[in-house]
Amino acid sequence: MDTCKNCGMPLDDPDAELCPACRTQASALPRARRAAHASHARRTRMDRTTRSMLILTGILSVILAVLCITATVMYDRYNPEKFLAALDSALAKSDVGALKPMLTGANLAVSDEGTLTLCRAFAQQADRNKLCAQLEAQIIDESYTGDFPALAIEKEPVFFGYCRYRVCVHSVSLLLNAPAQNLVLSLDGIPQNGTHSEKGILYENLFPGSYTVSVTGTTAAGQSVTGSDVTLTLFDPSEPALFAGALPIGAVKVSGCPSDEAVITLDGTPLADKPSGGVITLPQIALGSEIGMSYTSPWGSVTTASVQFTDVSVSELSFQNFVTQGGAPAPDALNSLLTAHLATYYDALTHQDTALISGCTADYKNHLAEGLASETHKQNIYALKSAACRPEAIKFVEENGSARASCYARIEYSTLNRESNQETQHTEYRVFALIWQDGWKVSGSAASTQEAFDGGAVDVLP
Repeated sequence: MDTCKNCGMPLDDPDAELCPACRTQASALPRARRAAHASHARRTRMDRTTRSMLILTGILSVILAVLCITATVMYDRYNPEKFLAALDSALAKSDVGALKPMLTGANLAVSDEGTLTLCRAFAQQADRNKLCAQLEAQIIDESYTGDFPALAIEKEPVFFGYCRYRVCVHSVSLLLNAPAQNLVLSLDGIPQNGTHSEKGILYENLFPGSYTVSVTGTTAAGQSVTGSDVTLTLFDPSEPALFAGALPIGAVKVSGCPSDEAVITLDGTPLADKPSGGVITLPQIALGSEIGMSYTSPWGSVTTASVQFTDVSVSELSFQNFVTQGGAPAPDALNSLLTAHLATYYDALTHQDTALISGCTADYKNHLAEGLASETHKQNIYALKSAACRPEAIKFVEENGSARASCYARIEYSTLNRESNQETQHTEYRVFALIWQDGWKVSGSAASTQEAFDGGAVDVLP
């Protein structure tokens, strides 16, 4: 059977869908809805202009919010103060990994070694403060240089005036001008290759920063020298930094040479340089060098002295501790000299001829000539047998660039009377004085005794 679709009751009319009760209820519902709608207050309809303004305001609010969020994010990311703080932190910690991306090379590559060099230069907070102040000023005025001209701020525009910041690094150079030869310069222990010029050796394309610099070389005399380690901070890209090498060398003037013919030695090695006016000038020698002097006099004495170069600031020295050895005529040589002189003297007595006398000074020869022509001398013929000095009693003195010697001597000679033909043997003791005049020459004599000869008292010799 057909039933009502609403309540399920059997329908009398098979063509109907609802029973009479349900059909009555369905008909009444639209009327109730219409009545309820009529009971509500009617809304006022909004005009089109107002609606457009509200939409525009909403859009602008969204845009403003997006811009505020963007500005906040961009400021946080590209804040120059944040960049400078990160730079300060990386320099303080020598953090190459963090610092390297903050750098860009103007005319050189940014390397790990160069970055460490830069870190060493800013180990102190005061220096980092100066750098940050410089870079902060360069953000406003790009022409500002500050204390570190090799470093400059570089700005890369990103968005609406925001920039990405980096430090632009310019290369620096170093000019070595040291008074030595075969110079080798090392930076942080690594030898460098430079370009030679009239002004010195130029080292270019160096990363700015702090270096430990050392130099080795040789002096004009061939001495190897090594300079002390020096810390150099290089930040001027406009011109090379001058460096003298800090080598322990200096020019020295040494006085006190007894003769301009003295041989000068440096650490025991003879030099070709000769004194002038008793002064020797050495252009450049190593600190600690020993300057020696050796002079051999014409009479054979050797005088030595030395002085050490211990202070670069003291360039005028004088030889000290003179030691003289030798020079006194040897006993055999002295015996030969006295024998030759006395032989000529006795020959002059025999022939009554002063011209025959030799081996003595002119003054002493004149003195001997005064007593030559005596009756005793005229009556005798003289013959020298021997002349010998006492070996242990020879006195030798050097003074005023000359030398003199004196000794005790025993002389044996004979006389033959011309009339009686009688020969007589004689032994005589005398003290002889000799001086150097292009050779040893007798300059005087005086009578002595056998007791004095045997005693050999050197102190009483002239």
